[in-house]
Amino acid sequence: MRSRDNGVFAVIDLGTNTCLLLVASLVNGKLTTLFEAQETPRIGKGIYDTHRISNEGFEKAREIFEKYKRFSNEYNVKEIYAFGTSALRDADNSDEFVDYIKSKTGINVKVISGNEEAECAYLGAVYDLPEDDYAVIDIGGGSTEISCHESGLLINESVNIGSVRLTEMFFQNGYSGEAILRALEFIIEHLDRLPLSAKGKSLVGVAGTLTTLSAIRLELKEFDIGKVHGDLVTLSEVSEITERLIGLNEQERLSIGSYMKGRSDIIVSGALILRELMKKLESGSVKISARGLRYGLMLKLDAFSKSS
Repeated sequence: MRSRDNGVFAVIDLGTNTCLLLVASLVNGKLTTLFEAQETPRIGKGIYDTHRISNEGFEKAREIFEKYKRFSNEYNVKEIYAFGTSALRDADNSDEFVDYIKSKTGINVKVISGNEEAECAYLGAVYDLPEDDYAVIDIGGGSTEISCHESGLLINESVNIGSVRLTEMFFQNGYSGEAILRALEFIIEHLDRLPLSAKGKSLVGVAGTLTTLSAIRLELKEFDIGKVHGDLVTLSEVSEITERLIGLNEQERLSIGSYMKGRSDIIVSGALILRELMKKLESGSVKISARGLRYGLMLKLDAFSKSS
């Protein structure tokens, strides 16, 4: 294997709402986690109106990248790889943002496609799960991805519905019945584009909406990855939690647990997407994976290195 396939690496996953860091050793395709971190800069804030990442988004991302670079250097990483998803795909000033981060931190951000995001979310989600016929869903801030095998091939789809996008489009003034109906129409319209071949498969969910709903189901006050990873959440539980969250105000949602910070205003949107997606796939439950995209990106470093 090439030298970049073996050693300690850092992967930064910059999404619409969150920015995640994974530092891991990678030896012959075997991944061992050394350190993880999460921040919520929400660089996608306002992007669906302005089509631009704001100056505030630039600065928040820079600060986090500088912090993550310091963390990574403590582990003597061979290289830091950074990837951008939906917000950077949508923003008119995406190239300007990438150049800015490179000039300030020395870190190059590669913007990946929706299909690449779906594939890597799948690889990360099932990495440590028993072999099965899985469909993996990744509900992000700006987009939702689903991946599954069909006739021996991995089918990846990405649609432009996400928790931040939905909140900014429909819920700026709260969760009225009319707003919820309009949001549901939007969700269902987009879900019609997803592959029906995912029906009947074991459903695995990654990303913040899924892990947050699991933490709520488990009545956690502090996030516990050991309890959330592998948790099984039923459709009826998703529906019950969604209705409960709709009935709470912002402060009440924040008081559920520390993990609601940076997510309390978008969790209802994410929960609505999950509920409708599970109905669409006729799935009675979803297994939660706390791995997801950043793990798949780490496992695919060789492919991304060759394409960069």
